[in-house]
Amino acid sequence: MPKLKITPTQAILGLLILGLYFALRLINLDHIPVFVDEAIYIRWAQIMQNEPTLRFLPLSDGKQPLFMWVMIPFFKLISDPLLAGRSLSVLAGFGSLLGVGSLVYLLTKKINTTLIAGLLYTITPFFVFFDRMSLVDSLLAMFGIWSLFFGILFIKTARQDYAMILGFILGGGLLTKSPAIFFYPWQLILFPFFFKIQKGRTLLGSLIKYIPGYFAAFAISQGMYNILRLGPNFHLVNSRNTDYLYSFAEVLKHPTFPLFYNLDNTLSWLWVLLTPVIFIAILAAIFTKYKKTAIAFILISFLPLMAQALIAKVYTPRYLLFATLPLIIPASLALGNLKYLLKRWRAKRRLLQGVIVILLALPLYQSLQYITVPETTNIPARMRNGYFEEWTAGWGQKQVADYLITQIKPGRKMVVGTEGYFGTLPDGLQIYTQEYPEILVIGTGLPIKDIPIQLKQALTDPANDVYLVVNKSRNWIERQVPDNIKKLKLIEEYSKTIRPDGSQEILQFYKLRRS
Repeated sequence: MPKLKITPTQAILGLLILGLYFALRLINLDHIPVFVDEAIYIRWAQIMQNEPTLRFLPLSDGKQPLFMWVMIPFFKLISDPLLAGRSLSVLAGFGSLLGVGSLVYLLTKKINTTLIAGLLYTITPFFVFFDRMSLVDSLLAMFGIWSLFFGILFIKTARQDYAMILGFILGGGLLTKSPAIFFYPWQLILFPFFFKIQKGRTLLGSLIKYIPGYFAAFAISQGMYNILRLGPNFHLVNSRNTDYLYSFAEVLKHPTFPLFYNLDNTLSWLWVLLTPVIFIAILAAIFTKYKKTAIAFILISFLPLMAQALIAKVYTPRYLLFATLPLIIPASLALGNLKYLLKRWRAKRRLLQGVIVILLALPLYQSLQYITVPETTNIPARMRNGYFEEWTAGWGQKQVADYLITQIKPGRKMVVGTEGYFGTLPDGLQIYTQEYPEILVIGTGLPIKDIPIQLKQALTDPANDVYLVVNKSRNWIERQVPDNIKKLKLIEEYSKTIRPDGSQEILQFYKLRRS
């Protein structure tokens, strides 16, 4: 790495970008209610913190545990479990910010272009949104961008220590989420773009020098991944992947489905979440003097995007996060080489610079909306549906938990039944009430067709106060057993974001009557 030579102005700009990054990530961090997967991950981390023998608990659902492992210390620093989990993603995003900047500086050796890269990552709505959610995807993206940095550094130097660091980064990715497997072919894509025959060596001689390093990287990463074999449910990682992906045989039977549908979604999501400005800047990078590098990173991003579109049964924007992050590199190269582009386009320099500055306000404005009024701003329908409108959105759960905590009385116990067995309910309540043994939250399946038998049994003990929390669409008691609805006293209803068709899901909070 070349030595940094930073002017005072550049240093100030760098600090302003850092300040803007944390402002966009930390302000209103709890505005969006707990999401279904957040509730699961946070609850797992709480259980793992309290019971060391369950440190591989996520394997029971075929999930890698690194994100939950790293989350545990945050509970000691931040009392609110949702904020604790989301703070981890904020720090992971900060790691990605440093990775993007380091990678652009490695490629260009220009501080100004590095600052542009940091600014683009900081204000891009896609990363602003998911760096604020307690989901594994931000951590996976961080490992991905650093795997590219050390992959290029190893190709340029053939140093074994860089290869070993690359191995640890690859291993970290594999312990985070299965799509980290793409980090291996990423190294193959990088190699022809950055490899040079060393002076005094033949082509074969130069290539052979890399073999020990790549072997070490592979061995270290696989050694780390195989730590998961210590858990009792390691085999579920692969079996659960089949719930989300089509097999190769299935793809051959229908090669265009879901490919075209998923690709259409991919383009529409990236257009919105990257914003047209950054999307166009990515393509413009092909016309700069960094054309070769831009093509390399576009290919790196294209590989997992195309592969996931081809085989994914379940497809949402956050699954694209790690694959989209490398696109910030060509976008930065384009804006960092504006002068070169202006010469080619023969445009008036100041006029076009002014237009670009105005256009860069678009991603910043959209990001500001994401941290203030995300449920009403320009956001893909798939995200709006999951995070704000449906049962997966945890509107009201913190309020229910707060109410229960205020009702704690000596000698009495609260039994709270919920729909489902894991997810937004009951995990969304348990993350807030785990420190209160007087509150017992239990899942009772879904839909709720009658007052659950567990709650009826709890009512037989006069020391128990019994409650039911259920989404209205899954509350079938009135249609199945109309008389039993009289046994429920409605405490409060919490409305979720109105759907495009005007309908609305509602979280209902009841107390059971004894007579």
